[in-house]
Amino acid sequence: MKKLVLGALLLSAFGITGNASAAGKVASATMQVSFVVLESCTVQTADASKAPSVACAHQAPVQVSAQAVQAIQAAAPSQTVAAVDGQAWQVYF
Repeated sequence: MKKLVLGALLLSAFGITGNASAAGKVASATMQVSFVVLESCTVQTADASKAPSVACAHQAPVQVSAQAVQAIQAAAPSQTVAAVDGQAWQVYF
């Protein structure tokens, strides 16, 4: 009986270590992906103190608002923000 229990413990120990080493492996796969761009918009401004004009090819709804630079940088810290007097324009699509 002792040999059977010892054999079961050894097998379970090998199973645990085998699963742990398999967990570190990375699997990859190839797949085909396609997408269609349904909208294209242009944002232009001549003067940073005035709201930019937004023109979309298919009249997508947009919202333009003045935001404090700190609020924009807090929401997206990796963005570079051009500002006038601590305010920047943010365009929502």
